[in-house]
Amino acid sequence: MTDPAPGYVLAHPVYLDVAMMISFLAYLEGGVVTEAEETTKEAGTRERALKGRAGFRARLPWALDAEAGSEGSANRREETSLESKSARQHTAASLFNLLYEYLTDDNQLVDLKDSGQLPGLRPGQLVELSGEYLGNPLEDILGFIGAMFPYYEEQMTAQKAATAEALDQAKRAQRSGNPARRTAAQAQESAPDAVAMLAGVAKQLEESTSHQGIQLMLRMAEDIQKVPVHDLLVRTPTGLQAVLTVSSEYYSATTNEYLRAGSFRVIGKITRIVEESDAINLSRRTFLGAADSQLVQDMVDNVRTGVFRLDVADPMVGSPAVQILPMAIFI
Repeated sequence: MTDPAPGYVLAHPVYLDVAMMISFLAYLEGGVVTEAEETTKEAGTRERALKGRAGFRARLPWALDAEAGSEGSANRREETSLESKSARQHTAASLFNLLYEYLTDDNQLVDLKDSGQLPGLRPGQLVELSGEYLGNPLEDILGFIGAMFPYYEEQMTAQKAATAEALDQAKRAQRSGNPARRTAAQAQESAPDAVAMLAGVAKQLEESTSHQGIQLMLRMAEDIQKVPVHDLLVRTPTGLQAVLTVSSEYYSATTNEYLRAGSFRVIGKITRIVEESDAINLSRRTFLGAADSQLVQDMVDNVRTGVFRLDVADPMVGSPAVQILPMAIFI
């Protein structure tokens, strides 16, 4: 949990599992009031409707206006001489801030900082940790390939067109009726045949655009967008690694861009503690990673040291590490 700070403590969730958050808050509140409408009529009757269920803890701003534990809508009439109409509604982020306040005030969050705490943890515990967001190395590589390919394809198309034009000019020179051009073409006969060389280059360019490796990665880049969950890596300042299993319903490419190369806080439930001889494969959500993790490791090593020199994490996460089902990733 965070240390007290002066002023408001306002958490902004970049990723938020709304279903998990609402279920936790509803349990603590005895239900959740998310919307309130109030209409005051000139005749002197004020009608107030509370949608949802009133809270037991009554920290929601309008929870005191309804009977604790009542379900459905509650209507109350009071005399007044004013006429007005107002509506208030909670957002997912505001409800998360309320739940976060509950959890910190009641000391329900284990402040996870280093590997020395792992022996005392168990699956199902609620933890909070802070660390650097490292993402998923395979997804980062596939995203880079997918973004780069249109430019690569455009360059290859231009090279093929230039080679085809040079090949056509060489062939015309050999067949030319112009003595000077024919003499120049004959002078090259002792050297490697220019037409054959250009034809070979053209063939290589043609084959490179349909290279199986590139096509495979492009297909994987499409498939990765359809998986129901994603594995993301966060590392604390002490080196403890946490694999976050996030839901695709609340996680998108935009979310990943917000998180990229930043330090964030995480609240979630532990689902696995990585033992000394165990590891988590961050590429396990793809057929390639599930079938051959070494192939993914080689791919990562190549992009780290090759032409692109991408700064991506290791796809195999070993001890000390935990796996967490996150409720929120926030700042």
